Amino acid sequence: MSLDYQKLKAASLPPIEEQLSADKCILYALGVGAGLGDAEQAGREVALVFEERLEVLSAMACVVGYAGFWMRDPQYGLDWKRVVHAEQRMRFLRALEPGVQTLGTTRVKSIGDKGADKGAVVVIERQLRDASGQLLCEMEQVNFCRGDGGYAKGDPTLCDALPEAIDRPPSRAADAAISLPSSRNQAAIYRLTGDRNPLHVDPAAAQAAGFAQPIMHGAASLGMVNRALRLSGGPGQSAVLASLDIRFTGVFFPEEIMLVEIWHSSPAASFRCSVASRSQEIAYGSATWRDAP
Repeated sequence: MSLDYQKLKAASLPPIEEQLSADKCILYALGVGAGLGDAEQAGREVALVFEERLEVLSAMACVVGYAGFWMRDPQYGLDWKRVVHAEQRMRFLRALEPGVQTLGTTRVKSIGDKGADKGAVVVIERQLRDASGQLLCEMEQVNFCRGDGGYAKGDPTLCDALPEAIDRPPSRAADAAISLPSSRNQAAIYRLTGDRNPLHVDPAAAQAAGFAQPIMHGAASLGMVNRALRLSGGPGQSAVLASLDIRFTGVFFPEEIMLVEIWHSSPAASFRCSVASRSQEIAYGSATWRDAP
């Protein structure tokens, strides 16, 4: 069975209501490694894990109102074991705050065929609103379906345009570099935020997908980048993230150390993530800031 373009585009995914309890916010922060750094880093991240002055990472919107790993449903014809998170693009309209009631709505925005043996690209759009209907965040999750290329068989009506590329960082030396350790059980913790793909916890599932061992969620790496940007300092004390875009280019394993290099160009920044022990780039992207209301 091959990818069913019509069924995917018409997928009716239920809206998800969710309240951002303090415990959920802290669990997310732990899932993206908050507090695992040295004493100085951990001290600067107390607000991410302490309910009495809790701060919510903007990237947490990635897991709020999330419809789950619905791409496993056989009706869509996807080779779901070979689906990987390729990119995440996020626009933040309002800050997330503990206790807010949210509603997430999800739709399949586009499906592109890169060709037989080259995979397909499925872009999922999600909007997150508060109880009053105010838009908090809009995001696009770009999934690379490695086993589904060639589904369109040359029919242009079954193939949408691919997303525009995310720019790479400049070639000059970075303005900052932050090392973020990860723990052996970090992916297992992150799964509790809603992404239950077995690829990230079950060795057999990882091997079936072509990996030697379970890999870290791409979205967990996104949260680690959010931490690095917070630690490096934005363009000013009153600035908050307005956007965060990331492209995943390599695999990150639990227990590895992520090096996040950052290039500032106020009110924006570019970044690149790598694992120095393997001389391996694993992601790159950009962020922008805006003044707090």
